[in-house]
Amino acid sequence: MPSRAEIRGGFESVLRVVSIAILAWMLWLSLDRTPNERLVSARSANIASALRDWSSAGIAPDRASIQLDNTPSPLDRDWLRALASAGTLVSWKGNLRAAAITAQAIPSPEGGIRVFTAAPNANRVTIEDDLGLIEGANAHGGGASFEVPSASGNLVAKVGTTRATADPPDSVRIGRVLVIGSAGWESKFVTAALEEAGWKVDADMRVAPSVDVTQGSLSPIDTSRYSAVIALDAAAAFRASDIARYVSSGGGLILAGTAGSLEAFTSLRAGSTGNVQTPSALEAEPGSATLKSLSLLPIASLKADAIRLESRDGFAAIAARRHDSGRVLQEGYIDTWRWRMSGGDSSPAEHREWWTKAVSSVAYAPVVREAFISSDNAPVARLVAALGPSSQTTTSLASHARSISLWLLFAILSLSLLAEWASRRLRGSR
Repeated sequence: MPSRAEIRGGFESVLRVVSIAILAWMLWLSLDRTPNERLVSARSANIASALRDWSSAGIAPDRASIQLDNTPSPLDRDWLRALASAGTLVSWKGNLRAAAITAQAIPSPEGGIRVFTAAPNANRVTIEDDLGLIEGANAHGGGASFEVPSASGNLVAKVGTTRATADPPDSVRIGRVLVIGSAGWESKFVTAALEEAGWKVDADMRVAPSVDVTQGSLSPIDTSRYSAVIALDAAAAFRASDIARYVSSGGGLILAGTAGSLEAFTSLRAGSTGNVQTPSALEAEPGSATLKSLSLLPIASLKADAIRLESRDGFAAIAARRHDSGRVLQEGYIDTWRWRMSGGDSSPAEHREWWTKAVSSVAYAPVVREAFISSDNAPVARLVAALGPSSQTTTSLASHARSISLWLLFAILSLSLLAEWASRRLRGSR
């Protein structure tokens, strides 16, 4: 066990080391000839005026630290990037939630805009235009989507303090729809539903072998005339090669009901089909039929590039995939006319809306007028690309050292020397 004298001697040694370290630190500071850096800072509230002041000073600051409470305007962001290019070390910090937005015109006679947003899960996303709030939802699966009938000016997605802006969508040209199927209730009411929604429809209905009933002026199946083709059953098989060329060139195809099981459409369909699934409890009461009460030809095995869009009782009911430049939607609901005829008072409208949304999802709709791209649709991503990720402002070691008062260093040195001297005197040593 060390004696008291040895303990005191160790304490005096520590004090001596502290004194020498402080003297070395002060000597290093006196020899450092690095010029003082010009440090500036700003917040979201005054960033515009600060940028003007820094730029008008004639000498760019060495470092600029920006505290962002919300996303800067494109002008301010580009100005900061220009300062960084001029030699200023620009850093920013702030809790900005990443967000992005894009808007597309819905290819439908009813018009409308389909808005897609990206945002962190569980965050609230609101959509606004120049007139105010339109709609809101919680982000799920990386974002949220909305369908709005119209918008005044730009569309804005707000996530926390982040504002992502999209230009009004381009105008698109809508073509006709071709319905191919056997003459019967399904062909009749699918055609009627689309016409009620404003689509211009041509129909090719098979009455008997080599006997067809047509509606409209049937033309070669190509994108110059048709936005989409609907194949309802085996009657469409004889035009499968024409349909395949049409889809490859960008056209849209719906394989409805039993059409998805035809070998003629193997290369186009989203997946092979299984056995027809009939609901265990059929709605027999008038007005009780719904989409879910229809028989279903499930998509049993999806292709690798297919996406399941809807399921029923564990089976894939609707799936989609791209085929070259076109899109294919495969849905297994059989005799959707029963939903329209045997459902409730709203069933005709629901049947009409369901079919027009299906066509809109695959329709070939070339752009008529391209809007000028001036939006700031991913502001946080653009900020990171311009200035790098959010970080704390870094300073040199000399700057950290200078931040400690020399008077404080002198006081610590004096106390250390005095304590060592007092300790040595009290134990009778010089």
